[in-house]
Amino acid sequence: MTTHATAAVEMKSWTEHTWDGRPHEEVTGPKQTTGTMTTTYTGDLEGTGELRFLMAYPDDESCDSVGHEVVTGVLAGREGTLVLRHVGDYRDGVARAEVTVVSAGGGLSGLRGTGRITWRHGEPGRFELDHAF
Repeated sequence: MTTHATAAVEMKSWTEHTWDGRPHEEVTGPKQTTGTMTTTYTGDLEGTGELRFLMAYPDDESCDSVGHEVVTGVLAGREGTLVLRHVGDYRDGVARAEVTVVSAGGGLSGLRGTGRITWRHGEPGRFELDHAF
């Protein structure tokens, strides 16, 4: 049986640099960057996450991204760790990512699922995950 979970996501920290180590905002036009983000989840998923990502900017207004996030917390009354693969983009002030559970441990062992995260500029993100054990 598949269960639908939702949570608010709050960004706690963000770092992003170009391949040569410059802060991403100092380089204009097409570029590639790497970075980290830490998050907290509140709702059906309660926990903290650490995301490592790669981003490609075709211009100064948009980008595509891929990354993996390790989330430690509680989902469906089970405590453990899960790894989410993120594939997304940023357009018109909205960041979107499709997420897939690629592994899980502890009480979350056997978890599988897919979902999405949507962030509107200046607002907490919305996390949704359709999952089963």
